[in-house]
Amino acid sequence: MNTRDLAYFEQLCVLGNFSQVAAHFGVSQPTITMALKRLEAQFGTQLMVRDKSHAQLVVTPAGQQLAARARVINRELALATAELARADTPKIQLGLPPIIGSTYFPRFAPALRDAGLMPQLVVHEHGSTRLLTQLRTGHLDAALLGASGPLVAPGLHREHLASVPFTLVVPRDHPLADRTALSFADTEALPFVTLTESFVHSKALAWFASTSNTPPNVVFTTPDVGSLKQLVHAHVGVALLAAVAVSPADDLVAIPLDDPGQPRFEVQLVTAARLVPRPTLRDFIQILTTPQEGDPHAH
Repeated sequence: MNTRDLAYFEQLCVLGNFSQVAAHFGVSQPTITMALKRLEAQFGTQLMVRDKSHAQLVVTPAGQQLAARARVINRELALATAELARADTPKIQLGLPPIIGSTYFPRFAPALRDAGLMPQLVVHEHGSTRLLTQLRTGHLDAALLGASGPLVAPGLHREHLASVPFTLVVPRDHPLADRTALSFADTEALPFVTLTESFVHSKALAWFASTSNTPPNVVFTTPDVGSLKQLVHAHVGVALLAAVAVSPADDLVAIPLDDPGQPRFEVQLVTAARLVPRPTLRDFIQILTTPQEGDPHAH
């Protein structure tokens, strides 16, 4: 069987037009017609028919069944193509969300440097949702992802690295700065600066708001963690951030929240489930899954 025929057939089911499918793939219309005929001969059944007006194609029940299988096969072939293209290179395509990339990942840098792996890393910085898509399509070898609770990633292998609490971040001279802990209800009427929905922090904030019946007074939203912390420092508002995202250099106070049953910022190393690691990637995974000395959040 010509696997290209399955790609043509899948698109034909979507577009329902031979000429449009031919244009999509940059081939002639007879090429698409012959592909359909080969598949029908292969399986001994009719996969598509014309409606009574001959205006459009109708997928038969057998065709619908094949289309469902074709989608899986074509996706796996695309994934294999992307992975094989990198099979002989030492380079590691690594996905890093902004917070993890700037605050959590650097703690592995000395070990990666000593292993000679830092020059092999090609970093892609995006939100976790986009990085998950790139993992599924084979464009990344691995990604360090954060989630407000267990990460749901069917078809991918997950290795838990750290569990970090969410905190309320305020300036050092804020009235709440001397509190050792507080509940989210204590933030009522406080102005909030928040991260965009591409960050898992938005889900965590929604949980705290719903559970405590305390809607946050959001005055500004930003996609940049550095800008968020600067806004907090400038007294524009307080913020909800994972504890790992706040360092002494920020000159901010991170106050623990004591709401029961709250979500945590879970850091996980994610790879394709059936990925066969080449030497550099195997060494990289080994380093990241080995607890680093002095890391209170590891594993």
